[in-house]
Amino acid sequence: MIVKVIKITLLILVIVAIGVIFGFADKAQSTQVFNKENLKINIDYETENRFIDYEDIKNEVTYLKTSGVKYFDQLNALELERKIGNNSAVKDAQVYKTIDGKLYIDVKQRKPIVRIFSINDSYYMDEFGKLMPLSTKYTSRLMVVNGYVNEPFSIRYQLNYSELTDTLASITLLDDIYLLASYIDKSPFWRAQIEQVYVNKDFEFELIPKVGNHKIVLGGVDNLTTKLNKLMIFYKKGLSKTGWNEYSEINLKYKNQIVCTKNFN
Repeated sequence: MIVKVIKITLLILVIVAIGVIFGFADKAQSTQVFNKENLKINIDYETENRFIDYEDIKNEVTYLKTSGVKYFDQLNALELERKIGNNSAVKDAQVYKTIDGKLYIDVKQRKPIVRIFSINDSYYMDEFGKLMPLSTKYTSRLMVVNGYVNEPFSIRYQLNYSELTDTLASITLLDDIYLLASYIDKSPFWRAQIEQVYVNKDFEFELIPKVGNHKIVLGGVDNLTTKLNKLMIFYKKGLSKTGWNEYSEINLKYKNQIVCTKNFN
């Protein structure tokens, strides 16, 4: 019984001690002036993209609507997360404060997989099919899509491919562009091979490779894996023998066959 009382007493003392520590920490933070020495920013640069940097995030934290000194306890971590997350280049932001007066911010950038040139404007599409505006400070080197694309950024920028209704999907090319771009981005071989997708007047896809003086008529994105697997075999067994400039056009639209047009130039 005595042992149990001692354990309970010790537990109460620990809880009180923790409360006292946090109380002192809160009091100290209420008088601690916030400055850049207290700010620890980590930006995920797993890809080569540099849409945002330290200064961009620091400005979000240190900006004051009214003049005066900013104290550490005035910083709202959740509010800062929402504020930083509103940046079009940010995929995720985690903000937290420590009892020693440090503010930590971890930022993950969005990853664009294709740049689209529509009739009216240009923009990126990210790995989840959501549109991104261009950046004034950095240009990402990506596969491009151009041609007969009439999909203004302003209409679709808030939508995600996975959230599209069947009705909307039936009147846009962007869902098919996402399927194609996502497939190519996930394949090291095709990502290194294809540099441009052209949408012709029949709204079919034509692929322009980085190597060889030919275009690849894909047609639609139906049976995409079968078409590109067929092309890969043709590259390895056909063009490797005849040469990359043997044909001006390689057509994958027809089932179980590849139709090639000779290059007579």
